[in-house]
Amino acid sequence: MTEFCVLHIRSNTCNELPADFLKEGEGVEIFFEDNESSERRASFERLAKKGIFKRDGLPRYHWSYSSDGSIKSFDVYEHVAWIFDQFRPGFLLLQLQDIGFECLLQFYWESNGTGAGPLVTPKVAELLERHNVGLQFGFYMK
Repeated sequence: MTEFCVLHIRSNTCNELPADFLKEGEGVEIFFEDNESSERRASFERLAKKGIFKRDGLPRYHWSYSSDGSIKSFDVYEHVAWIFDQFRPGFLLLQLQDIGFECLLQFYWESNGTGAGPLVTPKVAELLERHNVGLQFGFYMK
């Protein structure tokens, strides 16, 4: 099975992330998309022809990074903690939210269909509460 957690940071007004929210030298690869770029608009047009439409209210700027390839575990806590461990000491997502960014964690859970699923423990809930961020699960059948 493959599990990983992605941090999504979005904004309509800020086109750059603060330079100092991640630890220095960690080498986390942050992906960036401008939903108004010519490539993204063309992609949205192709999808619309297939009946898949761009979500209303989708913020223009989008950054993300994930625990994919860094954590080899199905433990939700390990993935979420790894995401937050990339921040400089003392940094909370609230600080990004206070200056106009929206943040969301998304957890990819792959299953063979035999039951069970991710466990959100009190430790996970405490991390989410401390950062004031939601956790969305996507379930995928292998």
